[in-house]
Amino acid sequence: MTGFGRSEQQNGNVSCKVEIRSVNNRFIEVKTRLPKNLSALEITVQKLVKRICARGSFDVSISIDTTNGGETDCELVPNLGLAAQYVQAADQIQKEFGLQGSLDINSLLSIRDVVKFQPVEVDESQSEIILQSVETALGALTQMRETEGKSLHQDVLGRIESIEKILETVKTRQPEILQEYQTRLGEKVKILNEGVDLDPARLAQEVAVMADRCDVSEETTRLACHLEQFKVLLDKDEPIGRKLEFITQEINREVNTIGSKTTDSEVSGGVIEIKSLLEKIREQLANIE
Repeated sequence: MTGFGRSEQQNGNVSCKVEIRSVNNRFIEVKTRLPKNLSALEITVQKLVKRICARGSFDVSISIDTTNGGETDCELVPNLGLAAQYVQAADQIQKEFGLQGSLDINSLLSIRDVVKFQPVEVDESQSEIILQSVETALGALTQMRETEGKSLHQDVLGRIESIEKILETVKTRQPEILQEYQTRLGEKVKILNEGVDLDPARLAQEVAVMADRCDVSEETTRLACHLEQFKVLLDKDEPIGRKLEFITQEINREVNTIGSKTTDSEVSGGVIEIKSLLEKIREQLANIE
């Protein structure tokens, strides 16, 4: 399910900005973009997202700035121990070989690693404002996802109700199908036997065989049960996407069986329509937690 949430908060001279985007995913995946000095918070932020959201691909972007616009990511610090070793080494070389000259500050600063950038440590108050900002951004994102979810609920429910109507048509057609088969069978036998009527007992036996072969009462009963389960789950206030996907597979299995048993064009047309509706439902389920 798609969504976007943004939060910007300030604590003293530190400003934190968080942006979270989400797109569809059958599972949950959280990617974070943090300054180097915030890398220790990466797992905490991921757990926070997973605690609130069950499915989706999330992109979390966090930045920290000072109120004067300066970056707080890294700071330049001298490596005094390394500098002292260079000075001592230069002094020893000079004395050993009687050389002239001195090691000035410009030469010393040009030596690699004498001064270096290192991440600024994040104190407890900064960690607190960062996590608060993430929660606020998640709240905004969740509201957007909930709004989309309401629309999806109506769309999917409407398609399930359409399937229920087609199922009722399939049920009512079963007695008619047998009656039509009996009539056609009797007419064909008369033609083949030059107008001689078929033994009623024999005709009833053939119709019974046909009825058993084409009986879909068990499938329609299970299908109705699955549709009812689907609607019950659809109204639950919890992650239901994967459960609905499983029930949709069961619905499709029963529909395929009905389609393989039927010899009636009207029922076959209903089966095709149901499968079309199921395909659209499956596409929408990718957007549901």
